[in-house]
Amino acid sequence: MASASPVAWTWSGGVTDRSAVITARVAAAGDVSLVAEAEGAEPITASPVLEAPMDAGRLLRFTLDGLRADTRYAYRLVDAAGRALDGEPRELRTFPAEGAPTSFRFAVSSCAREPDSPVFAAALRQGARFFLHTGDFHYADIAEDRVELFRAAYDRHLSAPRLRALLARIPLHYQWDDHDYGPNDSDRTSPSRAASLRNFRELVPSPALMVRDEDSDAVGAPTDHAFTVGRARFILSDLRSRRDSTTRRMMSAAQDAWLREELRATKGRFPLVFWVSSVPWGGESVQVDRWQGYAEHRAEIANFIKELGLTGVCILSGDAHMTAIDDGASMDFASGGGAPLPVFQAGPIANRGSYKGGPYNRGARADTPEGGRLFQFGLVEVEDDGTEIRVRWSGREGADGAGDTVLEAQRWGAGKIEHEFIVR
Repeated sequence: MASASPVAWTWSGGVTDRSAVITARVAAAGDVSLVAEAEGAEPITASPVLEAPMDAGRLLRFTLDGLRADTRYAYRLVDAAGRALDGEPRELRTFPAEGAPTSFRFAVSSCAREPDSPVFAAALRQGARFFLHTGDFHYADIAEDRVELFRAAYDRHLSAPRLRALLARIPLHYQWDDHDYGPNDSDRTSPSRAASLRNFRELVPSPALMVRDEDSDAVGAPTDHAFTVGRARFILSDLRSRRDSTTRRMMSAAQDAWLREELRATKGRFPLVFWVSSVPWGGESVQVDRWQGYAEHRAEIANFIKELGLTGVCILSGDAHMTAIDDGASMDFASGGGAPLPVFQAGPIANRGSYKGGPYNRGARADTPEGGRLFQFGLVEVEDDGTEIRVRWSGREGADGAGDTVLEAQRWGAGKIEHEFIVR
């Protein structure tokens, strides 16, 4: 019987047109490097920029620079003599040059109460270029300020066969929500905040975090970051580590200013903007753990988008255990209207269903079989001919590991949960 690989898992993320970040848990002793190779290019070798202890091994973090745009790289972990630690194939593909018209598809979903979801197999089968995880990577609800508890919770999911296989093939870009940041409904007062922030910046292969505020030196910077694929900008806001449930602010002043500057910078440069909100955007104003309970802050952002005249902003959100789409008609919270933001609520990766933040005029699906789980995800297809960008959203059934079936609405609509729109 073959021995187990000393590489428990690898996770690629932080991908740009020139660079990538990879983290891994390895059991091998001694020096370990990462070698990335592409056809017609010189191999690139990277040493760890961080090494930290983990149960049954070490956490290693690598940064790859000087990569070629839109290029597939095979990579392997090697020992001090240059021998591969195992024979498992692993690869990633860099993004096209920033600003170049680019067509691509990706999977989006959240809320993984079980680690080995068939959704990950379905995303691969659908040809996703990357997986966008919009929160609740796990449900450990950690309330102790101990980084090793966070490492163990992530490790359990990253070691699951289907997610492990997906991460050997494509990147996973990610922003957290409450259950993976801290306890249920957690905010800036979470007792585990410092350990959670440390674990994110060490274990999660994100690009450089982009915000510093008054708390950054004490507990670590918030996890807001952004990336670009062609002419589409992705903005991922941290709506947990600075959230103030007393003043009803989702983000700190510095985070809010960064979001506005990111949005302002897209004008005339990136026609399409995906803003990742880990909680639902819609719904009436009540005191709940979603944007509807932070209605004044929500209106401020909507008004800013309206004032800028941005028409290509849409929202990808997590937290609700359902798949739902609204074309923007029910999601306009600017004063007097004028910022109808399309919303794709995709999920859950593995969880019981729950309806939150409606209505969604393209329908929603969250009804769960008795004693069962839902396995859902969203497929986003972007076609860019250089003049206009056509975006297609479809809610997909992932339980079969295939993802071919478009989900049918059970609430707030009828027919298939899908939507198409064009931005210029």
